[in-house]
Amino acid sequence: MIPGSMTVTEFLKTLVPFLSGLSEEQAHALAVAAQQISFTKGQTVLFKGVTVDGLHIVASGKVSVYVRPEKSKPPVMVAQLGPGEIFGETSILEMGTAGATIKAAEDDTLIFLIPQDAFRGILDQNAEFRERALALIEARKKNSAQAKPSAR
Repeated sequence: MIPGSMTVTEFLKTLVPFLSGLSEEQAHALAVAAQQISFTKGQTVLFKGVTVDGLHIVASGKVSVYVRPEKSKPPVMVAQLGPGEIFGETSILEMGTAGATIKAAEDDTLIFLIPQDAFRGILDQNAEFRERALALIEARKKNSAQAKPSAR
């Protein structure tokens, strides 16, 4: 659940740092488009290698991010994301597939799924937001590259 009597628009603007620079209208457009999906602990939210259908925002609970350092090795948890954090942006911007498997780490994990077309619409309207998205992708790629050798 999102805190108190907060609307989805307020949540997106105030508790999702990635979206903080959006106008009220842009945040509202994303909120209207958002689907709310609940997951139980251990349930897969996103499988590595599948086409990502939108920007995922953790509204409540936590998710764990798993990557496989080598094909012969089991997946390794490389990150946990909590309320206000996002995933799926890389696949949308680079027109690729999910680079990791994401699983709910707690019961009643709530995800806001913003469809790709709504997310892309904001990226096209807001150059500063697009630059922030690209910077986040670069930072995550760097962190992922650093995490892989230590997982061996």
